[in-house]
Amino acid sequence: MAISLAIQTRDGFEQAEGSLGDRANLVRRVRATSNEGSGERDRLLGEIVWAYRKGDRQVWGAVLLDLLTPALLKKLKRYSPEEPVVDLEDIRQQLVVELLHAAATMPFPPGADFVERRLVLRAGQGVRRWLSRERRYRAVHLPLQPEIGEEI
Repeated sequence: MAISLAIQTRDGFEQAEGSLGDRANLVRRVRATSNEGSGERDRLLGEIVWAYRKGDRQVWGAVLLDLLTPALLKKLKRYSPEEPVVDLEDIRQQLVVELLHAAATMPFPPGADFVERRLVLRAGQGVRRWLSRERRYRAVHLPLQPEIGEEI
């Protein structure tokens, strides 16, 4: 059985926490904020995204994933596995990859609003496209069916 996303992201954060140094205060401040109208959380998440882009991606990726885990879990509930090829673990991994890709490449103007929402929506869009490509591929490449009287 696969370890839950929340446990994995928490473990990753705990391993990376020692490498944050004086920037650990930034993570504490993000945790202390809510999605209130002040825009403070967006500004702080924007700083973490920039740190991910400019700094140690392994450390800041763990921080970003840990902070956005609740939103990722909520998004993950919207997807159904495409058995037998794509299971829920595959979708979960793809969502994480898409989120980190969005954090690395997505344009963020200074003072961007809805940073968390933008990242999660972009990651979700990537997962939907990936699943759609998989469905199209499987539709074209159906398994061969034996003819009547033919043994496999």
